[in-house]
Amino acid sequence: MSTPRKNIFKKEERLCSRTLIDFLFQEGNYSAKVYPIRAVFMSTENHQQEGVSVLISVPKKRLRHAIDRNRVKRQLREAYRKNKHTLTEQVRQSGKGLAIVFIYVSTEIEPSNRIEKRMVQLLDKIGAEL
Repeated sequence: MSTPRKNIFKKEERLCSRTLIDFLFQEGNYSAKVYPIRAVFMSTENHQQEGVSVLISVPKKRLRHAIDRNRVKRQLREAYRKNKHTLTEQVRQSGKGLAIVFIYVSTEIEPSNRIEKRMVQLLDKIGAEL
């Protein structure tokens, strides 16, 4: 009998390092896009960070009202939290670390089920590029 997998998004999984965030947006890192989400990611083996670290960004230029930005961030976090297990297993088996920034690129609020479906596609793309 296997233990049930917990779908939680811990503080340790959040990307907070300023230097690592700056490295992410420099040239030479990978990018994948599945509308309405764009992901910028890189391996963190040089930065002694294990596991997957995630940053979620919803630009003010796309959604002007804070209530809308906060809602989309909640939707993205929830979609990642529910579907991260395949990517985290791949990263754990490779022995590397991974830093990802999810950027919302739509100017409208999408339904949660569509965001979740797109997040699954995006996580599959990221896993294929590892």
